[in-house]
Amino acid sequence: MDIRVIPRIGWLLALLCLGLFPTQGHAEAPVQVSVCQLLEDPGRYNHALVEVTGRAGHGFEDFSLTAGHCADSVHVSGIWLEYGGTHASGTMYCCGVTRIRTRPEALVVEGVTTRLRDDKVFQDFDQIIQKEPYARAQVTVVGRFFSGEPRQFPRGTVWAGYGHMGLFSLLVIEQVLAVSALPDQD
Repeated sequence: MDIRVIPRIGWLLALLCLGLFPTQGHAEAPVQVSVCQLLEDPGRYNHALVEVTGRAGHGFEDFSLTAGHCADSVHVSGIWLEYGGTHASGTMYCCGVTRIRTRPEALVVEGVTTRLRDDKVFQDFDQIIQKEPYARAQVTVVGRFFSGEPRQFPRGTVWAGYGHMGLFSLLVIEQVLAVSALPDQD
């Protein structure tokens, strides 16, 4: 065999291998779930990219996603929210988190680098949710879910480790698909 043929065979094999794995370059499709599903079985969705609809609330020591009432749930606090990428929600809460709205590098949680699609729908959501003292919105988002760790309490096991006092699971928002403002609560 001619020695000049060997590099050509190597290149052909490399191209063949690239053609056999076409999904490597495609974006991951989110799993459609409800807030209640995330709260009822957080470990199942740990690190998953999810699409979820719920009520987002934002104010002092709160940026969370709820669904109203989930049957048989010991969770009363919902899921903590944060923006992915270099955007930050500016939510002030315990302990040491400030109202800074940007970060110098993309948010990394449990070794997973997050991103955020900064489009008009996200900007509308951010504008609604930043109203003080407290704002609420009905929102559909795609984000990366982090369950936290199971903790035993008298009412049952709660998955936690994020947000205010470390009492929440975390959903890092990567894209806002739909948003509408909700009226102020009395």
